[in-house]
Amino acid sequence: MRSISTEAKVGLFVLIALIVVAFMSLKVSQQGFGTEKGYLISAVFDNVAGLEKKGASVQMAGVEIGKVEGIRLKDGKALVTMRIFPDIKLPADVTAAIRTQGLLGVKYIEISSGVTSGEVLAKMGPQPYLKDGDQIRHTDRPADMDRLMNQASLAIDDIKTITSSLSRTLGSAEGEENIRRILVNFRDLSDSLNKMVVRNDDNVASLVGNLRGAAEDLKRTMASMSEVADDINKGRGTVGTLIKDRTIADNLNKTLVSLEEISKKINDGKGTIGKLVNDDETVENLNQGLTGINRYITKADQYSFLLSYRGEYLFDTGNGKSYLEMKIQPNQDKFYMLGLVSDPRGRRQETVTTVNGVSTTNVEYNKDKLLLSAQIGKRFRDVVIRGGILENTGGFGVDYYTLKDRLQLTVEAFDFGSSGRRPHLKAYGEYSLMKHIFVSAGWDDFLSKEGNSSPLVGFSIKFSDDDLKYLLTSVPLTK
Repeated sequence: MRSISTEAKVGLFVLIALIVVAFMSLKVSQQGFGTEKGYLISAVFDNVAGLEKKGASVQMAGVEIGKVEGIRLKDGKALVTMRIFPDIKLPADVTAAIRTQGLLGVKYIEISSGVTSGEVLAKMGPQPYLKDGDQIRHTDRPADMDRLMNQASLAIDDIKTITSSLSRTLGSAEGEENIRRILVNFRDLSDSLNKMVVRNDDNVASLVGNLRGAAEDLKRTMASMSEVADDINKGRGTVGTLIKDRTIADNLNKTLVSLEEISKKINDGKGTIGKLVNDDETVENLNQGLTGINRYITKADQYSFLLSYRGEYLFDTGNGKSYLEMKIQPNQDKFYMLGLVSDPRGRRQETVTTVNGVSTTNVEYNKDKLLLSAQIGKRFRDVVIRGGILENTGGFGVDYYTLKDRLQLTVEAFDFGSSGRRPHLKAYGEYSLMKHIFVSAGWDDFLSKEGNSSPLVGFSIKFSDDDLKYLLTSVPLTK
């Protein structure tokens, strides 16, 4: 079978790329994927913990009216950007709040009616509506008491039910007859108790005798305590010696004087404790140190993590290739990525031997070695540029996101330093089938002269740190 030349492969790849670009352009022109529909508004919250950074629901009266477009930090608070559907008009005085939905605790943003009363609105005439870029002025602090209040409301309903039942029961003729019987039974019980007391006179007398004995025991105890007090007054025993011995009293006085001197030095700002208490500069330095610690802990909480696995099948070589990657993202447009790669060819190693002045390059592949990737990247709108170490060599990659980030088109280039070998170029696309499952297809090492060029297909599984927390907390613990 005649092999396809490198020029033909490059031409085929360019043709496929042009077809994909033309298809995307047609879709954009027909369906408007290139521009998001609706208008953007924003709101500022003190805390948005648990709210998805992109795609969280925005609702009004239980009906979805938009999605969360993004979240960023502004002046120590969370600025949430929302894209509202174009047919929804929101008055300028609406209120935004973060609510919890369902048993799983899914967070969403609820838009409530305006704070202005209906009578005032009628007098004011036509009201202004929020426009693209406007900010909601009124926000509610997320309340963790919602469920408690709901339970309290249910309890009040139960009390009302019980009260109503008692009213129906006691207010009827049958209820009055029951009350009369209860009173008769109570009178009969009193008579029975009187008879019981008469029959148990002897027992009562015995009880009185026991009380007299207890009183005698108490009298003897008081006499013993009087003897102990007399010993203390005479200086006998440990307590008596402590009170009557003048030497112990003098030592105690000296201790109190020393404590008074230490207290005076502290008040005068002398010594370490005195400086700590009275020196404003020392206190300020301590406060700054504590503030720095709090800032560091807060910053660490803002990091997000994404753990993913990708498997690829190379058609021409008939082998599989695996990637295990972790993305560390301090903010929305910057990330660090670490990964391990299992390549069927293994780690490529070159050795140069010189015999009689002639140098020979030998290439070996160690199949038992994993390849390492460590990259840093930054996102510019829909384009991500990243670079660093790719599969044990220097390189870079470019990612293009479209269809609301569901489709990712990627080109990677690395392994530039190998002698007599073209750089490793790889192009593929990855599409999100559902929240955690992705499929991919492309061409690996399509400029290779060593027969490593091959089309590929693959799939990926990705989990964020919030997903992992949910999975871990959902696992039942064995007793």
